[in-house]
Amino acid sequence: MLTVRRHLDARAFLARAEPWLLDAEIERAGPLSSARQASADDSRYERPMYWATIEEGDEIIGCAYRTPPFRVGVSALPRDAFAPLSLDLEKVYRRVSGFSGIDPAASALADIWIARHGGSSAIVSRSFLFSIGEPSGVGPAGTLREAIQRDAALAKEWGDAAAKESGIAALDGNLCVRLIGAGQLYVYHLNGVPRCLLGLLHSTARAASLAIVYTPGPERRRGYARAAIAALSMRLAERGVAKRYFHFDPANRGAQALAQQLGGELVQAGVDIDFR
Repeated sequence: MLTVRRHLDARAFLARAEPWLLDAEIERAGPLSSARQASADDSRYERPMYWATIEEGDEIIGCAYRTPPFRVGVSALPRDAFAPLSLDLEKVYRRVSGFSGIDPAASALADIWIARHGGSSAIVSRSFLFSIGEPSGVGPAGTLREAIQRDAALAKEWGDAAAKESGIAALDGNLCVRLIGAGQLYVYHLNGVPRCLLGLLHSTARAASLAIVYTPGPERRRGYARAAIAALSMRLAERGVAKRYFHFDPANRGAQALAQQLGGELVQAGVDIDFR
C-alpha cells in the first residue's frame, strides 16, 4: 500500500532516504542537495519545513520536500501518489509558492493545488536531462584538457557569454572560474586555439552531469562541441564514471540537436512552476 511518510527534519529524511537518493544521484540531485544543505544549517529557512518519502511497503518510490519560502520539490512519482501527497501537503500548508521538480509529477501536483485552492500558475523554467551515449559522426581531431588557473580570464569571458545567451544567470563566468578549482571545467583546443568550453555541475566517482557547453559564435557549426563532449565522455568512462548526462534548457534548439547527436536518450524532464 502506498503511504506518505513525513520526517521530522532533513537529518531524519536523509537517515531514511539517502541510500535511495544516491542510487540515482543525478536524477535526484534536487532533494539530495537540499536535504544536505538543510541538515548542515536550516536557520535560513522559514517554518514549517517539509520532508517526506512516498513508500510502497518498505520501498521508497519517491519523495517531496519544501524549504520555505521556496517551492515544493518533488522527485519522479507514480500517478497514484499525486492525490495522497497533495492531501498531506494541505495538512502542513495553507499556501505554497509553487512546485518544482520532475514532470509530469510537478505539473500534476501544481494543477491539483490550483484546482483545490484557486489562483493561477506560471512555468518559470524547464530542463531536460539526457544520457550521453555514443556520438554520431567523427569530429575534428582536437584536444581536451582540464582547465587551470591561467584559463580563468577565458572562463570568465566565455561563461558570461554563455549565461547571457542561455538566460541562465547562475551558469555564468564566476561559476566557471569556481569550477576550475573543483577540476570540473574543460577547454577543447584545435591547432593550439581554444574552441569550446565544457563545465560539469555534478561530478562524483559514479556519475557526472554536463551543464555548460559554449563555443564562440565564429567557431560554431564545425563539430567542436560534439567532439569535446565525446572526448570528455570517454575520459569519464575511463575513470569508471558509468552514468554521464547532459543537462540543458529544452528551448535551446542547438543543445537539443547536440544531445541527439551524442546518441543519448531523454532521462527526465524538469519544471519550475510559480503560483500567483
